[in-house]
Amino acid sequence: MGDCISMNDMIGAASGDKNNMLGKLLYFSLSNILIEKDKLNELCDSLGIYHGGSRRVSVADAFKSATGDVRDRIVKKVGGQQQIYLVYCRDNRHSGQVLSRELVKETLNRETNQYEKLANISFDKTYGSFSTDNLAYDSDVDAAVYCRKAEELFELYQVCANRKQVETICLNFLRSLEATKMSVNGHLYFVPRHNMEKVDIFEDFIDALSKLNRNDTPLMANSIYVIDDAKQRDKMAEEFYAAVKKEIAEYQERADYLIKSGSQSPAIMERWVLKINALEGKKRHYENVLRRELNGLDEEFDTLKFLSQELSIRAQGLRFQKAA
Repeated sequence: MGDCISMNDMIGAASGDKNNMLGKLLYFSLSNILIEKDKLNELCDSLGIYHGGSRRVSVADAFKSATGDVRDRIVKKVGGQQQIYLVYCRDNRHSGQVLSRELVKETLNRETNQYEKLANISFDKTYGSFSTDNLAYDSDVDAAVYCRKAEELFELYQVCANRKQVETICLNFLRSLEATKMSVNGHLYFVPRHNMEKVDIFEDFIDALSKLNRNDTPLMANSIYVIDDAKQRDKMAEEFYAAVKKEIAEYQERADYLIKSGSQSPAIMERWVLKINALEGKKRHYENVLRRELNGLDEEFDTLKFLSQELSIRAQGLRFQKAA
């Protein structure tokens, strides 16, 4: 089997009879990403991926993100020795209406690093003006170049979705596929057999995002089939327990908070009832795929079901009171 891939205890195939597969392993990487929101929305709509519309980014968030992305490492020979400089922005004092950070050069030394201020970068929220001042001459660093970079990024961050926003869209889509996050670092998920055809949509989505990325950093998504045998079913059961145990704890905590705080929002409570029901449905689907009862978390699921019933009763009562 020349097309088989071993990933620790996982065995996957690049191709084969889908009826003999448990599902797919999907890996993706977003890297540093900025996508124009209008184009992101169009792409999501074309692929049927929920995106929730464009969330307006505050100028404060855009300013912080833009200046935070201005970073560089410069290596030069000085007097026959290698010298390393770091260039980045750090906070300084600012008023309520003026956002301000300073561009600094850090010289790495063996004992004590040396810091030099190169410029002030600020944005006045009252007048909507971005400005730089107090530019210092430095033979190793052209401060004006980094200030212009900060301004360009500031403009982009106001019209683009960043990595966190795109990641939320990706994770919501994978949640709709009942994907289980593997207990490793990074974005590695198992998508069960009944939803694995939709992995192609996700891979097309990441490929299109990579072409739209204004940061010109590559994005990646790959998947392989997981062979249906006893060893793989055991491994997937372990991963399911590990992932769902965390979800149950999160759902219990949230439901318990809504009950104890006396939430007056039936919509919020009903939304969590639906999330709990979906988690129970996911368990049933995995039992069919893995051909076994996943009863290792029955006690936790019973507690969650009780909380769900309480939320449902409270939501119905609130709606009845409002209608009366």
